[in-house]
Amino acid sequence: MSDQRQGRAARLDRALRDLLMQAPELEAAAVVSFDGLAMASALPAGMDEDRVAAMSAALLSLGEKAAQGLGRGDLSQVYVEGETGTVFLVSCEEEAVLVAVAAAGAKAGLMLFEVRRAAAGIADVLRVAPPAPALAPDAAAMAEAEAAYAAHKAALAAADRTAPSAPASSSSPVAAAVASSPTGTTYHPDTPLEPTPSLALASWMSQPESTRA
Repeated sequence: MSDQRQGRAARLDRALRDLLMQAPELEAAAVVSFDGLAMASALPAGMDEDRVAAMSAALLSLGEKAAQGLGRGDLSQVYVEGETGTVFLVSCEEEAVLVAVAAAGAKAGLMLFEVRRAAAGIADVLRVAPPAPALAPDAAAMAEAEAAYAAHKAALAAADRTAPSAPASSSSPVAAAVASSPTGTTYHPDTPLEPTPSLALASWMSQPESTRA
């Protein structure tokens, strides 16, 4: 947003410089908001920017009241002629006001034409552009992406079918069932394990003497 504002300020300054180059009889120009704040200016050294903005807003407010009070509709421009020059206030549509000060003897019609043209360009600079609409997805690109995804799933399925099965771990129940007895005899997992003589003797010795068979 900061870069956008800086770019807009630079474009306003360029528009004012172009106006002064197109009409050398213009001595000063400024873009003023409707509440009397300067947005951009190209003024000589002896002219204060804040004062120009405040007086322009006052002239604009008075002109609007006069136009509406006399039934002339919305105000489009203010033209003030003095002994040593002319002041033009032209609306930049609904965005701001362009103020231009011409020297004495300048052709009012030509100056007004240049100021109006510059005001139209400044309105384009200040107008907020609407957000760009979301682009619809390309049908060809979507079909290509779907085909690539289907090929990827097929490759994963083929890899799962061809992968060798992992050997049973020695800690699995089947491996534990296939074990050697203390006597060295190996039993099949499906065959119940019979107690060995050493196990039977140990069980008999653990019984009380009165109950031994």
